[in-house]
Amino acid sequence: MTWTAGPPNGGKWLCALVLGANAWTCANAQTAPIEWSASAGVLHRTLTESSPGGGRLLTEKGYLPRIKLSAQMAVQDSGALSAEASFAQGRLDYEGQTQAAQPVSSLTGHREAEVTLRWRPLAPAAWGEAWLGLGWLHARRAIEPTSLAGSLDEASSLALPGVRWRSPAWALPLGEGPVKFEAEAEWRTSARHRLSIDYVGVYDASVLRGGRRNELSLRLALFKGETWRWTAGWTRTEQRASPSATLYRAGVPVGTVHQPRLRIDDISLSLSRRF
Repeated sequence: MTWTAGPPNGGKWLCALVLGANAWTCANAQTAPIEWSASAGVLHRTLTESSPGGGRLLTEKGYLPRIKLSAQMAVQDSGALSAEASFAQGRLDYEGQTQAAQPVSSLTGHREAEVTLRWRPLAPAAWGEAWLGLGWLHARRAIEPTSLAGSLDEASSLALPGVRWRSPAWALPLGEGPVKFEAEAEWRTSARHRLSIDYVGVYDASVLRGGRRNELSLRLALFKGETWRWTAGWTRTEQRASPSATLYRAGVPVGTVHQPRLRIDDISLSLSRRF
């Protein structure tokens, strides 16, 4: 996050989709069983903030344990509906610099809660499955204070529509029985991004329009039976710099603030069980 001292230089459609999906689920509950899945795993995150010229402003690295619960149900006309909720939390090592270009080392608390609804309009084909999705992500970054810099608390809320492709289950003749694997690719972009910043008393809290986010995920699942499976994944997130907004102290303009360009790389491994 960048702020400069000196002179001052829609959620309705998301709710509609959730309500519509709930009504659709209730209408088909008596004819289609629900397949449940729970998973636990860990992801390694590398977050980088960059200046407009491409220079690195800060880097955060570390591990985030994550849990996820999902459900899938067949619906009319050979389609399917799925929903999943996940939660991740951990502390990352922070390496950055002050506005005076002095090196700063600290820790950053990361916490993410996400809910995603997906719809598969067509039955699986020889090339795989196509899904349309809509997610809501609430993410928090809390940078701990040091002797050189104060703390900073960011909270982002994003609506993320996207598309996902899932391959058929392919078999590898290994060991006593064939090992199956499935591949997935998913792309999402932000349709709405609200960013709140708490300066912990140094300045008045700010609310910004966050920069556009694009996300690409690749996943590979390995399994023998239908109960347990391992999944490895990689996600690259690119987020543009946010527009600048006026920074206030006690209601008086004292400068401007914006969130720099972000890049997030996540490498994950999880074990899931189907019920």
